[in-house]
Amino acid sequence: MVNRSPKAVLAVMVVFLCVGGILISDLQTAGNSEQYIDKSSPEGMRYDQYNNVFVKDSFVLLIQTSDVYDTKFLQALLMLEEEAKRLDYVSGTVSVADILKDANGGVLPQNRADIERAVRSVPKESYQSIMPDSQTTLAYIEIERGISTDVTQDLVPRVESLVANAEFPPGVSVEITGTTPYDVQLMDVMIENAAILIAAAFLFMGIVLCILFSNMRYWFLPIVLLLFGLIYTFAVMSLLGVKMGNGAIAAFPILLGLGIDYAVQFHARFDEEMRKGNSIEESNRVTLSNTGPAVLYAMLATLMGFFAMFLSPVPMIICFAQVAIIGVTCCYVSSLFGFPALVSIMKYTPKADHELPKTVILQDKYTHLLEGLVPKVTKAAFLILVVGLVVALSGIHIDPSIPIDTDDSSMAPTGLPAKTTLDKVQEACGSLTAFPLYVRGDSLRSLEAMKWMDNFGTHMMDTHNEFTGVTSPATLVKEQNGGEMPADQATLNAVLSSIPKDSLDGVLSGDNEAIISFSTVILSFPEQDQLKSTVVDDLVWSEMPAGIEVYPTGDFDMYTSLMHNIADTKDAMTYLGFVLIFVYLALAYRKKEAVTPLVPIVCVVGWNAVVMVIIGMHYNVISACLGSMTIGVSAEYTILVMERYLEEKKRCSNPGEAIRQSVKKVGAAVTVSGVVTASGFSALMLSAFPIISDFGLSTVICVIFSLIGAIAIMPATLSLVGKIDEKKAKAAA
Repeated sequence: MVNRSPKAVLAVMVVFLCVGGILISDLQTAGNSEQYIDKSSPEGMRYDQYNNVFVKDSFVLLIQTSDVYDTKFLQALLMLEEEAKRLDYVSGTVSVADILKDANGGVLPQNRADIERAVRSVPKESYQSIMPDSQTTLAYIEIERGISTDVTQDLVPRVESLVANAEFPPGVSVEITGTTPYDVQLMDVMIENAAILIAAAFLFMGIVLCILFSNMRYWFLPIVLLLFGLIYTFAVMSLLGVKMGNGAIAAFPILLGLGIDYAVQFHARFDEEMRKGNSIEESNRVTLSNTGPAVLYAMLATLMGFFAMFLSPVPMIICFAQVAIIGVTCCYVSSLFGFPALVSIMKYTPKADHELPKTVILQDKYTHLLEGLVPKVTKAAFLILVVGLVVALSGIHIDPSIPIDTDDSSMAPTGLPAKTTLDKVQEACGSLTAFPLYVRGDSLRSLEAMKWMDNFGTHMMDTHNEFTGVTSPATLVKEQNGGEMPADQATLNAVLSSIPKDSLDGVLSGDNEAIISFSTVILSFPEQDQLKSTVVDDLVWSEMPAGIEVYPTGDFDMYTSLMHNIADTKDAMTYLGFVLIFVYLALAYRKKEAVTPLVPIVCVVGWNAVVMVIIGMHYNVISACLGSMTIGVSAEYTILVMERYLEEKKRCSNPGEAIRQSVKKVGAAVTVSGVVTASGFSALMLSAFPIISDFGLSTVICVIFSLIGAIAIMPATLSLVGKIDEKKAKAAA
């Protein structure tokens, strides 16, 4: 078909490219919580319910000045607050100026003596969340409860503009932070980072191709076809509703590295056939009928490793798998149709000997090196496999002991302004991440339920030093009732009706939803996880009234659960990947050689773990899928070698010669593919996100080991299988 109508094929691809370019504009960005928690799970639904009903978003202004009590500064701060209150969806503001104003009869003090008098009249605890020291103060711009994230994100540039235009005295600095400003900056950096990584991957792969693939006419064709595949990937993501997130960003260089490999394989085989004197049409036919299925089988094997990632409950890992599967498939289809069409239209001719660059000499030497290496590998096949497998099995054994990185700073770019400011705020005032308990029941306004919430909150404060405060419906009731819990239901109802609606709505919704929220000191993820486990155990023994259910929720629960989800499914994804690849190979080939790729795959997975221990690397949210991804990547190279071996076996008199010819003919091409793939993967190390840059190093190591597995372990495995066949044949004779 391609030989008959190459221009029509290319025209259709260009039309799809233009349509894909239009669809890209609809591509959405994933929010922070969407990447870490499944919103369709019970935990995810509680998380959204908690945020939608109880959480009131706020922008935090970190203000540093030489004198917080300077009247000019306080007046400018009040003016800024008045401007902020005029913004849509802003419910109010809180600052040191407001506290002093309220303490001075509703008028801002105009001299130092009045200010000091007002300060003395304010309880000390009122200042703790506003003014951590004499030169630092915080101001809060509060958003109406129930406003969606999309709306509050639109407020960020308007608040930034107000702050920039505020007329503060010289020497005053104001930094903006909070959940929404942090998320907005994170999304902006995420998109910018994705563009940089994709550009870097193209650049690195282009340089490597120019050097190692320069013996081919139009060596840049794989880059062109890869660009087609990338645009198609974006378009399909948009159509399927797959959002851009850290998982997608990490997947792009992976799919680019794998995608360009398909075009390289087609190009190398086509050039090989043209050098035999075949026409373009015949070379296309041989290439598509031999390399086409071989690359397809390799691609499908790669997908098995990615399919195993769907076992994870972490949306970021699932997104990684989705983007990788979509991208690899699009790149294969682009190469399958685009390469033969382009070479037909361009009237491809191989480079003559006098046109070949000097790098061809190095490639020829490398090919001869591989050809000479094969007899040595086959001769020492048993020893090579024993050593390789012993090291690999040791790595697989120690892999579960490799720590999982639980530092939240690795999930955001170093130096992100909103994150830096947020860290400063927490250092000054303590953790801003509350530990909320979501309470659900039929009669939460009853005296029995209210007494239980009061007793439980008090008990937690008495037994856990990590808690610095508690807020619940019970605490508001006691504050409104002189510090005592009402004695009967009628009194309780009266007290509840007297509490300001905005305050009560923050902890109690209707009669069946409430929140018990604990403020904490700054805790690491392991410490948060331990605290959560203890509180959950305490809930079991707290004698809750009948019909009441209590669950941890919020960011505190999300991040601690994230680490458990990673640890619980990391090894399971790897084992599932082994099962899927084994079943696939058995069904696809139905030959004993089909299981031979499993040997180098096992080696590569185990070697990765050994190197991680040696260099002190840890797993993180994304690299938790490294095992199953390694299975997919290493399967491609080993299957390409096996495919060529099966092809050469039909021509050669013995298995040893078939192995030598297969490594000779595809070894260099596989190496070029591997180096190009590794160069694409290496772009990940440029990422501003530590979790992605660390993953980049892991993937480069994975590709290097995959090449060693394909060139050394795979021939050794095929050699042993061939020797077994020869012995069986002799015994039968």
